[in-house]
Amino acid sequence: MGRTVTRKLDRSAPRAGTTARRASVLQAALVCFTEVGFENTTVQDIQREARCSVGSLYHHFGSKEGIAEELFIDGIERFNRGMLRKLRASSGAEDSVKAVVRFYCDWTVRNRPLASYLHSRDIDFSEAARARLKEIYREYITEVFEWFTPFVARGDMRVLPREAYVPLISGPIQEYVRRWLSGHYERSPGSLKGLFADAAWNAVKGLPRGAGAQG
Repeated sequence: MGRTVTRKLDRSAPRAGTTARRASVLQAALVCFTEVGFENTTVQDIQREARCSVGSLYHHFGSKEGIAEELFIDGIERFNRGMLRKLRASSGAEDSVKAVVRFYCDWTVRNRPLASYLHSRDIDFSEAARARLKEIYREYITEVFEWFTPFVARGDMRVLPREAYVPLISGPIQEYVRRWLSGHYERSPGSLKGLFADAAWNAVKGLPRGAGAQG
């Protein structure tokens, strides 16, 4: 696309004023991307919505693509922090599994524009952004598995291949949410979270005490 501005991923700890400015730019970008799409949004559109100087915008993000990357990364980190807080407030295996589904539904409904953006495929990530996202995922999924490991060890949850838990617990609701966000489904995920939470628990709950393999 003929990009002439080098993207930079500034992860240094900013001052409070800088944090507020960056947040306002990301929110402005989300508004613009939601209204007219990524391709049709210009840096000037974001600058006007954020009410900041173009120079300040380029200083913090480098380009429109840099803003898009930061918006995506910030959204993922916000979601992950919320999910981990929800898990830590849960008690027991069943409550924890169902909390994953309930939080996914509630967060999506509360943050529909951002959720739509996170499900989009409009961003051509830089190598630095891909590396950062990979690290974010690694740290997040490690904490999630550390939370659930004792429940599996006690038999409260089934012993499954490690890679099977996320698709079984989150896969169905993620698919429903994607279709809802794209307009294929009208019923809000929030109205179905109990149904999907029960299904997730039924998929991974442990066998009744004393039950063995059949056959």
